[in-house]
Amino acid sequence: MLFWSLGFSVIITILRIITDYFFDRDIELFSYSAVFLGTVVAGLIFAGPLNYYISKSREG
Repeated sequence: MLFWSLGFSVIITILRIITDYFFDRDIELFSYSAVFLGTVVAGLIFAGPLNYYISKSREG
């Protein structure tokens, strides 16, 4: 669950910064904080319980 909340969010944010750099857009770190926090929340809400239910279904 830690990967889906933090690691995945960092990867998505870095990819977003790289694509903005290639398209020659302004890079402001404050605007990427919304992307980072949004993916953190999505990881906690969706991926955390989903991984829990999958692991419990494999046990029993």
